[in-house]
Amino acid sequence: MNPRPQRQRPGKSSPVGRSPLKPEPEQIKVGNHVAEPAPAQSQTPEVTESASSGVPKYRTLVRKEARVRADQADALAQLTRRRSRDRTDHTERITDNTLIRVAVDLLLAHADQLHGNTEDELRESVTHRLTDSGSL
Repeated sequence: MNPRPQRQRPGKSSPVGRSPLKPEPEQIKVGNHVAEPAPAQSQTPEVTESASSGVPKYRTLVRKEARVRADQADALAQLTRRRSRDRTDHTERITDNTLIRVAVDLLLAHADQLHGNTEDELRESVTHRLTDSGSL
């Protein structure tokens, strides 16, 4: 019985004469058409630097995660696109997070009107007064 040859595991050093593997995008073939891969895009988000410090604005902010409903996420993305498209000053990007920060500021400005025990009650206590007073 022949003993099995010992398998070599990939390691930090490559076998002599072989170069290490490098990821390369493959061409995509759809029907008879071969599509060229898209050029690599930077993973770095577009940022606006703070005027006074030269630090990108997003680096001055505290990360806070929020879970939203699917309808809220869709409406927020749609509103972000509309506000971005309609603006005349392009010095600062408008993102979903931009609008969320505006909403938090609005909520905090009316914190004295906030009352209730459930999400629906809390929302109603603030939005009812805002729409009645014409503030919103």
